[in-house]
Amino acid sequence: MLNRKFAAFNSRTNHSLNVRHNLKPMKSTLLYFMLLIFGTSLGQNSQMDLETYFSESEIEDLNLITDFFQMELCGDANRSNFSSCIKNSIQELANWEQFYVQEKISWRKQKKMYSKISDSTFHKIWSLCKTWRTIEPKYEYKEICFGQNEKFAQFLNEIGQSNHYIKKYSDRLEGVGVFESGKFLVWNIIEHPENWNLEDRKEQMFLAIHFLTQNDKAKRDKKALRLERRDIRKMERNQKRKKKTVPNKA
Repeated sequence: MLNRKFAAFNSRTNHSLNVRHNLKPMKSTLLYFMLLIFGTSLGQNSQMDLETYFSESEIEDLNLITDFFQMELCGDANRSNFSSCIKNSIQELANWEQFYVQEKISWRKQKKMYSKISDSTFHKIWSLCKTWRTIEPKYEYKEICFGQNEKFAQFLNEIGQSNHYIKKYSDRLEGVGVFESGKFLVWNIIEHPENWNLEDRKEQMFLAIHFLTQNDKAKRDKKALRLERRDIRKMERNQKRKKKTVPNKA
């Protein structure tokens, strides 16, 4: 009788252990599917955010633009490495300012990249504005500028909701219509990394557009670039002359 009771108890105990043991893979499977659904939802929301402002083909173009920028800057277009690409380049960007971008990004390749995106995408971001030199020799030429597209402005405003610097950048772009040089942008990333989520594809697109704009402004018109360099050399010579003519105090 005692043996039968013990056997029954042992059977119930083993059954309980088996149930608890079998719950572990069930919990793991359930957790896996919850993470999968949550991750998919996040990806869909990010895509839906972009679709508010851009067509499907324009989103493809924006990814092409961003991949091109990353490849030129770091020699690697793997999107998961974008954040490390910027972080590894940030000090050089700060020290060399726009000259580092000009050194790294090929203008020939950038023009080829432009040919791969639609006119719709290009003009949603940029336009070509007539500009001119205010000093001698006078020269009129076209320079890349903000396309004044409302959807693109709204896109930047949305990113600016979670990034104070991009909000100010967006406000200035809408108000003045000019992309800033980027000196303050780079230092903001260095001094206030908490402002930036470099894993966010929308912020990556913003950075790519900003730096490619600066490269375009520097290289689109060769004559304007030559005249600018000549002005810089002239200014440097004048500064040296002034230093030589200042009398030494006894």
